[in-house]
Amino acid sequence: MKTIHIENQNSTIYIGESYKNIGKYLPKKKCFLVCDENIYQHYSTFIDQFQHIVIGCGESNKNWSSIELIVNKLLEMGADRNSFLLGMGGGLVCDISGFVASVFMRGLEFGFISTSLLSQVDASVGGKNGINFGKLKNMIGVFNPPNFVLCDPVLLKTLPKREVRSGFGEVIKHAFIKDASLFDYLKNNRNNLLNLNPDRLEDLIYRAVSIKTEVVNNDPFEKGERKKLNFGHTIGHAIENNSDLTHGEAVAVGMILASKLSQEICGLTELNVTEIQCLLKTYELPITHNVSAEIINEFLIKDKKKNQDSIDFILLRKIGEACIQNISIADLKNKVERLCAVPNKESI
Repeated sequence: MKTIHIENQNSTIYIGESYKNIGKYLPKKKCFLVCDENIYQHYSTFIDQFQHIVIGCGESNKNWSSIELIVNKLLEMGADRNSFLLGMGGGLVCDISGFVASVFMRGLEFGFISTSLLSQVDASVGGKNGINFGKLKNMIGVFNPPNFVLCDPVLLKTLPKREVRSGFGEVIKHAFIKDASLFDYLKNNRNNLLNLNPDRLEDLIYRAVSIKTEVVNNDPFEKGERKKLNFGHTIGHAIENNSDLTHGEAVAVGMILASKLSQEICGLTELNVTEIQCLLKTYELPITHNVSAEIINEFLIKDKKKNQDSIDFILLRKIGEACIQNISIADLKNKVERLCAVPNKESI
C-alpha cells in the first residue's frame, strides 16, 4: 500500500488498500454509506453492513433529485451533525456524496471508497464536489476535501472495459500536463495496464495522484496552477454533453483539439501532436467527434473558467508542460469553427 497526504486539505489517499479494511479509517461515529445500483449489485454483502442509500447510475442522476433522495433518507435513518458519510462508487457517487456531506446540517465528515479508475486518479481526489445543472457539468458545487480516499485496484475488475478506457483518458491527461516520464510509462506498459495488472495499476494510480496532489497543494481553490488539470475539458465537456461519449472519451477528443490549438498558439511541435494522438489511440480512446462548432460554442460561454469576455484555456508547450492561455471568447469561437471544419477521417 502507498499513502499520499494532501497537506493543505488534511486529506489522505490510500492506494492499494483493500476496501474490506475500511473499518481502520472510519471514525467512531454513526456511518451512512452512499452507492449506486451497479456498486450495490457487485458488493451488496459488504454494503449491507452499513445503513446505506442506493442512487441511480449514470450522469443523468448527478442532479438535485439525487441530493433530495439522499437527504431524505439520511433524515429518515436518524443522521445528525456527528454522523459520517461514506461514498462508495465512481466519480458520480463521490461528487454527490461529497456535496451532500458538505451541506447536510452545515457539514458532515466524509470519505470515499473509490471504485473506478477515473475516480481513483482524479475525480475523488482534491476536494471538488458537485452536481450538474441541466447539461452544464459540475455547475453547482463546493471545495471540501474528504477525510480519506481508499483506492483499491481490485475494485476495477468489475468495471466494463469501456469505463476502464475512459479512466485512462484522465491518467493520460496528467502525463500531458505535468510528467513526460509518465507519458513514457504509459507507452511502455500498455498491455499490463489495460489488462489491469494490480502491481502496474497501483504504481500508475500513485503516480497520477502524486501529480494531482502536488497541484492541489499549490492551488487548492483553482485560482492558478490547478486550472491546468482542465486540459481537454473545456471543449471535452461540450462534446460529452452532446454525444454518447463517456467523460474520459470526450476529454480525449478535447485534448486532441487543445493540442492542435497548442501547436498554433504555444509552439507545440508536430511530432508532439502526433505522439499525443498515438497514445490516445493506443488506449483505444477516440480522437474525433461529430459535435458541431455551433453547439460547442454555446457551451463555451457558460464554462466555469470564463471571465467576462475571455476564458482561461489550457494548452501545452510540450508533452509534460502545460500553460494557461487567456483567450477571448470571440477568438476561441473562431478557432473552434475552424477546427471543426476539418473533415474527420476517423469515426468515434
